[in-house]
Amino acid sequence: MSNDAEVYEKPWSAPHLAPLFTQLTADETAPVWARRAVKFIHRHTRERGQPPTFREVFAELAAHDPDAAARQEAWSSASVRYLTMVHWRRRGWIRFRREARTLRSGPAAGELFTPGDTYDLPPRRTDP
Repeated sequence: MSNDAEVYEKPWSAPHLAPLFTQLTADETAPVWARRAVKFIHRHTRERGQPPTFREVFAELAAHDPDAAARQEAWSSASVRYLTMVHWRRRGWIRFRREARTLRSGPAAGELFTPGDTYDLPPRRTDP
């Protein structure tokens, strides 16, 4: 990480980070983002022979955000990446160790792909 202090930012209270962090971890929208992350983790691991880094996962997820340009700082924040991954790990959707490139789908990842789930795309911002 380029700046150790960045890891200790509190994304839930930083105005420039909170909207994205909330969207990535809210009960209504987190499963959509986590499902995309798990799909990317599987594809990356299959194609390259090793799991992706957090940064690679978030670069992929940002490509699906219509507001990515406006939220570039939040998408590249180490604290948003790490704390989102911790949240998803606690939900059982992913797992990882301290070492780089240890991302895997978690024991509860299957619930992200169940038929008839109610998860839809994250809502688009309607602000001007």
